[in-house]
Amino acid sequence: MRTFWKRVNQSVYGDCGGAWVDEDYPANPSTELARLRLCAEEGWLDMGHNLGISSLVFRLGGIYGPGRSALDTIISKKPLSDRQKMRLSRQYTSRVHVDDICQALRAGINVPFSSNIYNVVDDDPAPREEVFKYAEDLVKSKFSGCFQEDNYPDQTESTIQRVSRRDEKRVLNSRLKQELGIKLLHPSYKSGLRSIIEQIDVDLG
Repeated sequence: MRTFWKRVNQSVYGDCGGAWVDEDYPANPSTELARLRLCAEEGWLDMGHNLGISSLVFRLGGIYGPGRSALDTIISKKPLSDRQKMRLSRQYTSRVHVDDICQALRAGINVPFSSNIYNVVDDDPAPREEVFKYAEDLVKSKFSGCFQEDNYPDQTESTIQRVSRRDEKRVLNSRLKQELGIKLLHPSYKSGLRSIIEQIDVDLG
């Protein structure tokens, strides 16, 4: 049995006022890009049904991992982009470590005939400001003396572009765990960032 999957992100849910949402929560995309993603989902599932093959949709949270994390932003000492500053205003951000995405893909290959949607996220939809603060503490601890407060990307209230909160949601991953048997390697950003910084070996002199 051949299995195909499609990756989309959580924007298909639209604004849920910070509520917990699962795959059965009515999709209500608030942007044109999100509407296109929802159409792609529907087309993918229809194709699987018509061909008689498994077709899975993975709704991913924000992807992070080695080379792509708050730690890398801090160590690079580059200022936050406008887009990153806007994201800092969000109350909730669902994310997933790349190792757990790989787990989900491997599990999806072996499922019996199915056409289903899975949220691929961790258990901790924390705000980005909280994540950056934890990342800063990890960097200071590992590279003591190499960083000062003014080395970090400016994340103060006055510099973050505060926008009206939209697309706020907390995404559940129960189906991923129950149907695909996934036990997350990194159920929280804290575990994920700790694993990344353990692999970082750079000269910051």
